[in-house]
Amino acid sequence: MDSFPFTQTSNFVGLLSSQQSISFANYEDSTLSSSQVPTLVTDDVGERRERRKWTPTDDVVLISSWLNTSKDPVVGNEQRSGAFWQRIAAYFAASPKVAGCEGREPGHCKQRWHRINDLVCKFCGAYESATREKSSGCNENDVLKRAHEIFYNNYKKKFTLEHAWKELRNDQKWSDLSTAKSQGVSKKRKCDDGGDSSSSQAAETKRPAGVKASKKSIVEDKNLKDFQSMWSIKQQDLAMQERLSKLSLLDSLIAKKEPLADYEEALKKKLISELM
Repeated sequence: MDSFPFTQTSNFVGLLSSQQSISFANYEDSTLSSSQVPTLVTDDVGERRERRKWTPTDDVVLISSWLNTSKDPVVGNEQRSGAFWQRIAAYFAASPKVAGCEGREPGHCKQRWHRINDLVCKFCGAYESATREKSSGCNENDVLKRAHEIFYNNYKKKFTLEHAWKELRNDQKWSDLSTAKSQGVSKKRKCDDGGDSSSSQAAETKRPAGVKASKKSIVEDKNLKDFQSMWSIKQQDLAMQERLSKLSLLDSLIAKKEPLADYEEALKKKLISELM
């Protein structure tokens, strides 16, 4: 009777021990499995490739690609945006200056160009302001330094695309931008001084024909050449018909058996001198 309670107690302790070992085993398994997940995610992130940054050489090639593509007198930039930027991306990839480098997608070229265009236009304004402030003894480097200061004061950031500005500053679009600003300031000053504003107007720069005008001119030139060619052929046909008519008349005069009248004889001699 005394051993039966002890046996029950020992069995109960053994049951608790077995349940605790199972619980700890399950906890270790779950901890191990959960620790493996971040490792896989970390590996995936590490394998991602960073996008190549735009270098000054890339910018120069992109500018050249945009200028050559947009100035095509037949195609120009009046085509669908996708096709236009695909041509620029292809032109960019074909440049030997970026040979062996990672290619640029059309969308990347578009985004970069819009950034370059925006900042260069702003710097053109700053450079024009620095030019107007130029005093005696200042050289080109002084004006450029002042332009950077004006740009920083206006936009609270440094201008880092000087290489792009040097490529575009002499192009007609950006030259006209600076010329228009300088002419506007000059007109305003002369009007304030009481001068005649009409006499102060500078000769406007003649812009090249646009895409539509170029296409129209090409079509008109082709139509004119076609008309001239047709008119030349027509004239040759008329001359040939006239010659055949004269030959036929001469044959009829020569074939006459009776003596020819004076006017017929004169006509015959004239035909012979013209045809022979």
